[in-house]
Amino acid sequence: MSGYQMSKIYGLTGGIAAGKSTVLDFFKTAGCKVYDADQIARQVVEPGTVGLQKIAQQFGSEVILSDGTLDRARLGSLVFGNPLQLQALNKITRPLIKAKILKIIQETKASTSDTIAIFEIQLLFEGNYQQYFDGVIAIYVTPEVQLHRLMKRNNLTKKVAMDRINSQMSMDEKRSRADFVLDNSGDLTHLADEFDHLFMQL
Repeated sequence: MSGYQMSKIYGLTGGIAAGKSTVLDFFKTAGCKVYDADQIARQVVEPGTVGLQKIAQQFGSEVILSDGTLDRARLGSLVFGNPLQLQALNKITRPLIKAKILKIIQETKASTSDTIAIFEIQLLFEGNYQQYFDGVIAIYVTPEVQLHRLMKRNNLTKKVAMDRINSQMSMDEKRSRADFVLDNSGDLTHLADEFDHLFMQL
């Protein structure tokens, strides 16, 4: 297919409180198209979707608010701390999210515009998405910085913050599996330099 410009799409991931939204803003400013898996996760359970229908069948109509939207707090209280219920929810939502993500990746790769698209997926390696991208970028922060930022951002105790961090794939694991690593352990100036250096490689 010589002569054709191809779009490239990269997966972006990182641990909790690693600064994914900040980095995503950098990409947006640099003129990239950006996508966010959390947004997709919300779209697949909007009113009128198969996802919402299946959730109501599984968990009962009390998880639907009077305006027809999903009662996230109610659903959260049902699945939080209940592995079986959480599994049932994931079984409904994950295939729908994956189908939508793959469709966007396919459309981007098929596009003839010479653009770079970035797709932020927190559970990128866990969901085995790396195979679909032109490359994976991991945002890395040191464990101390991560803990400090998470406690500060979410107003958490050290123990709760550590539990949240430990429930995820480790930063080192993500870093070793990624094609590109962006170090966000320093301040914004440091991150901007790191970003410029990375962007030239894409």
